[in-house]
Amino acid sequence: MASKSKSGKGAAARRNEDAARARAEAERLKAVQAAKERRTKLITIGIGAVVAVAVVVAVVLVLRQSTESNYDEIARPKGAIEAGAIVIGQDLAAGGAPAEGEDVAVVRVYSDYICPGCGSLERRLGAKFEELAAAGKIKLELQPVAFLDSQSSPAGYSSRATNAAMIVANYAPDKFVAFHAKLFETGTQPDEGTEGLTAEQLVELAQGLGVPADVTDRFADSEFSSWVEYETSQAVADGVGTTPSLWVGKSDGNLTLITNPGTINLDDAIAKVLDGEDPNK
Repeated sequence: MASKSKSGKGAAARRNEDAARARAEAERLKAVQAAKERRTKLITIGIGAVVAVAVVVAVVLVLRQSTESNYDEIARPKGAIEAGAIVIGQDLAAGGAPAEGEDVAVVRVYSDYICPGCGSLERRLGAKFEELAAAGKIKLELQPVAFLDSQSSPAGYSSRATNAAMIVANYAPDKFVAFHAKLFETGTQPDEGTEGLTAEQLVELAQGLGVPADVTDRFADSEFSSWVEYETSQAVADGVGTTPSLWVGKSDGNLTLITNPGTINLDDAIAKVLDGEDPNK
């Protein structure tokens, strides 16, 4: 009987050992598979990131090639430059002669007429922009864009308002700055999700600023719709991803994005730029 008991215990021990080895092997195989899946996931993510970067680069290149080829082929308003902005002269007219020289900073403002942040920036700094431009301290470049067409209902207000502004810039250049500012006034600028100002309201607004009727009659023609598409695409190609977007630089150098346009001290930023310093520090 004792011999049988010992034999039974030995068999049980062997079964336990076999089961333990099986569990260990199963855990090993599971770990190998998990490691393989992690490697596959990392490779997939890496490939995805490369593809995403390639797509972004390709889109920017296409936009840049498209805008560069279209600049000389489309109707442009007075004061328009290849970057897409409207240059404001010292007389505060679109296309007027701006101040030039090493002691003059370039200030370029990208905005969308339905963008609430753009309205806040214009209401805070718009008069300052005009003051410095008239005094010959900055070369002011205004670039309204149609980033937020989808934010009006029905869609399209940003393009419609920008087209009207471009018509004013071309045919009543001395009224462009005032019309641009008026579109951002509290009580005038529409809220996102609304229809925006109607065609009749845009006409009434412009005429209230002294824009002649023969100019406002052109609003319905979408005369500068191709220009609006061009300068909006050019903004994207130049790295503008949102509005408002404020850039400052020397006239002979690259512009620097102001990271806190809502609170920046413009005089300090300009002084730093002219001294070759980072305006954001």
